Amino acid sequence: MDSLLRPPAGPRRRFLFGGAAALALGLSGPAWPADRSRARFRLSEDFAVPAYTFGLVPWNVTAFQSGADVALQPGGKVLIQASGLYELAFSCDWDAKSGNDIDLRKIGIRRQAAGQPDEPMDRHERLGFLDLPGSDPPAIARAQADWAPPPLGPGEFASLDVVVAPAGTVQPGDPAQASHSAISRARLDDVSLSALVVQAKVIAPDTVRVTLYNPRPAGSIALGAGTLRVVAMSGVRTRGSNGDAWMLLHTASTQLEPGDRVYGLIEHKVEGTLLQATRSTYLQIDRLG
Repeated sequence: MDSLLRPPAGPRRRFLFGGAAALALGLSGPAWPADRSRARFRLSEDFAVPAYTFGLVPWNVTAFQSGADVALQPGGKVLIQASGLYELAFSCDWDAKSGNDIDLRKIGIRRQAAGQPDEPMDRHERLGFLDLPGSDPPAIARAQADWAPPPLGPGEFASLDVVVAPAGTVQPGDPAQASHSAISRARLDDVSLSALVVQAKVIAPDTVRVTLYNPRPAGSIALGAGTLRVVAMSGVRTRGSNGDAWMLLHTASTQLEPGDRVYGLIEHKVEGTLLQATRSTYLQIDRLG
């Protein structure tokens, strides 16, 4: 019985040895071939550009570099010094914004060929671009309550003030709308349905006044009990908030020649947006051979 529980000594031991040897070779092998190079550049301080303007990222810190295939230039461009096949990675760490949605953010990498003038930048080859569409929907506040308005004679109205939530969402001047479950063919005739006016307006922070009005010259409108639903929306141009946002752009392999310059660009649509000088903001250039 004991012999049945013991695995065969020869083959199993040879298999384990082979796996361990392969693992050891994998761990001890060269991390980066000698005919390749890698460099990463960062920022020493946060970088900002005006909204709706492309800004050239002024890389000024060499995080690490192997070889002399590239050289960081004043102003942030990187000079290619060796012909070869390259790949580039551009990572952006945007700052957190409070009171503004992120809207549209763009990052890109361009190649300025040897001898090509600095301007216009649109003439420089696009090696890669990443557009991150933002959304700017209005913030919504809601309320729901039971309401039985009195019968409305000709020219009469009934009003009810409703507090919406979440608090701090709407102010006077923001739009609002309201509905009542009794406004239906099951409760009212077609003339009353067409004539009844329902108004909703923000009259104070987080407070909406709902008014029902009967404009008919004759005949009353009796709505009866039902559920009142109110929706109010923030009407400011930009709103919301977001935490630190990270974007990463990686180019395909591309042939670069000595004298070429490559650089990173950013654009945004919200004033005060910053590209943060963190470890997650960098331009990395790998020469593959």
